[in-house]
Amino acid sequence: MVTAKIPEKFRPCFWDADFDKLDLEENKDFIITRLYVKGGLNGIDWVHDQYSDEEIKDAARKRRALNPIVANYLRKKYHLKKQDMAYYRMAQSSGREFWEY
Repeated sequence: MVTAKIPEKFRPCFWDADFDKLDLEENKDFIITRLYVKGGLNGIDWVHDQYSDEEIKDAARKRRALNPIVANYLRKKYHLKKQDMAYYRMAQSSGREFWEY
């Protein structure tokens, strides 16, 4: 189901990574969360075209690099518990207010 490459239009979303070396399978958690946060609706649509709901849920559980809106959206969409998501565990341990969402 995964295509060979991330579309060029998403290169700016990965300014801090070697875009040409990103592997869609090996780096899928990073790609999924980055496009959810920085890719806009086109990025989110592309993620859903490339990855299964289970892969997206897995990335949402493991990755801390979300923002409050994306974390809350993924939590509600996939019926995840805050304590199962790295984002919320990190926010709680740092005393950030995002735990209250």
